[in-house]
Amino acid sequence: MTEKIRFIHCADLHLDSPFKGLSDMPSELFEQVKKSTFVALHNLVDIAIKKQVDFVVVVGDIFDQTVQSVYAQIQFLHACQKLNDANIQVYISYGNHDYSQSNQKVIDYPNNVHVFSEENVTAKIFTKKSQDLAAIYGFSYPHRAVMNNKTAEYQKIANTPYHIGMLHGSVAQNTEHDHYAPFQVSELIEKPFDYWALGHIHKRMVLKKNPSIVYPGNLQGRSKKETGEKGCYYVELDKQETKRTFIPLQSVCFEVATLDMENCSTISDFRMKLNGLVEKMLSLYDKTIVTVKLTNFQQEVETWYYENMLQDVIDYTNERNNQATHWLWIQSITLSEYDQAKRQQQLTKEDPFIEQLLLTFQEGNIDEDLSPLWNHPQARKHLSLLTDEEKEELKKQAENLLIYQLVGKDSHEN
Repeated sequence: MTEKIRFIHCADLHLDSPFKGLSDMPSELFEQVKKSTFVALHNLVDIAIKKQVDFVVVVGDIFDQTVQSVYAQIQFLHACQKLNDANIQVYISYGNHDYSQSNQKVIDYPNNVHVFSEENVTAKIFTKKSQDLAAIYGFSYPHRAVMNNKTAEYQKIANTPYHIGMLHGSVAQNTEHDHYAPFQVSELIEKPFDYWALGHIHKRMVLKKNPSIVYPGNLQGRSKKETGEKGCYYVELDKQETKRTFIPLQSVCFEVATLDMENCSTISDFRMKLNGLVEKMLSLYDKTIVTVKLTNFQQEVETWYYENMLQDVIDYTNERNNQATHWLWIQSITLSEYDQAKRQQQLTKEDPFIEQLLLTFQEGNIDEDLSPLWNHPQARKHLSLLTDEEKEELKKQAENLLIYQLVGKDSHEN
């Protein structure tokens, strides 16, 4: 009878993430946030040892930067050493963030660490009790971008009971992610593999149950776009079935909370509603960074928002809820996109000028508009490139602010 294997599937640890945009937090809380990726790594090691797994697969982007701090390298080395002491093997590949690691030996890993250092897919054999149980396949990024589809390179090379593919890449969709080893799910299904351990996408997803084609998401959320529990999959694999159990490992949780502003006519009403939301979230979470989204708001709430009155309430609330061990920090407050879009639709029906203005916004080129800022010799030192999603968000914020300045502010004052 073939022995069952147990392993941890994780990816995208992004150790040493800078957590840009959160530096205005109290220093004690911000230090906890900066170290959260390392705490999540330690939690991963503890789970692997507790579950007595055979091995851990880490599918790319162990580090956030191409040049890592010595601190980050030592933290990961220490984690591998603890797993070595527990007789747990570690299989790692490098992705689009830490690709340079595959070309240089920065730290000496213990003997339990097996690195897929080549840009071509290779295989490594996991052996237990003198029996070859699994062939594990993978590759590392030689550069930041891998444009070609790598699935053809995954070919069985051994007669082991189990075959596991490690692939740091994304489903081909002709989008900005397509230069990260694009693949089709159907191509992976055609391969006679038992488990596909994916990485790169930070959202937890099961693309296929049989065979398992799985993104575990990242180990620790790093922004308001990476909400909810983050962690790894504990996998039990035998010839009859594959059992996957998600295990949360995050140290700090990012969340988006909705606050219904119906019947909210004063700042005091808003403060009471916000306090109720904070108390509820503190009872559910330990260390949390929250984006509060306002819905069902009236025009006066929009005025409070754009005149920074609501931000004053947020600042006061944050000061009250920044305890060292159990805290909640409101990172930002936003107006519901749905409510704003509904109001814009009404305005375009009433005013042809507003309709033409919004059309002009849609036709505008944000890259051209931002180029003077990004090309400024001083400003560009402090800026990072925006994703397409961030550009659209910025564009929408500017659009809503302009509409308020033209229509909302005057109508409220009158």
